[in-house]
Amino acid sequence: MLYIEDDRASMLLMRHIFRKKLPGLTLLEAGSVEEGIALAQLHQPNLILMDIQLPDMDGFEGIGSLRSDLKTASIPVWAVSASALDDDVRRGLEAGFQQYLKKPLGMGPFVRQIKESLDLPDCEK
Repeated sequence: MLYIEDDRASMLLMRHIFRKKLPGLTLLEAGSVEEGIALAQLHQPNLILMDIQLPDMDGFEGIGSLRSDLKTASIPVWAVSASALDDDVRRGLEAGFQQYLKKPLGMGPFVRQIKESLDLPDCEK
């Protein structure tokens, strides 16, 4: 999995979620869309999580770049954003994000969505 996020607190939270709830998955991290695209091309992650409000290139430009590259066009990309108005969500889905998750993330529902998306067994009882 690849997480494209420039906010340190959000990145630390995602690391914690993966370490505690999704330990079998590798989390790649990028602080910008440009870095994320390079990692996606190199590693071909199963899923990309991307913030919308990013420096230099925002998430909407990022999804466009990922979709226009044959190496990354088929990788599912989910928006993870504090921009949570209905218009923001609609615009995100229209731009090509498979899902639009609103910050702050609820750990339980988020972990379930990841496991369902990647067809992972639910280890929590």
